[in-house]
Amino acid sequence: MKSRNNHLKCPICKRDKELAQMKYCATHNEAKEKLQKGYESWLKAYNILSWDDYLQQLLSLEGEVGNLIRDVAEYELYFKQD
Repeated sequence: MKSRNNHLKCPICKRDKELAQMKYCATHNEAKEKLQKGYESWLKAYNILSWDDYLQQLLSLEGEVGNLIRDVAEYELYFKQD
């Protein structure tokens, strides 16, 4: 049985979210912000790069991407919500 408070939990680590409208807990939310800033930098360098391609490139960098970034990248890539 699913808890009614699942919308208040981070889908990655199940920690409480600070605000219900946030997608992740504070820690994973900060990692997502860093991912987005990195994506903007990669876009400037590569001109055309989809969000999914960016995430796949990051995930291919074994040992060079932190665990929190990897957690968010995997979630964003493999557990998309339409």
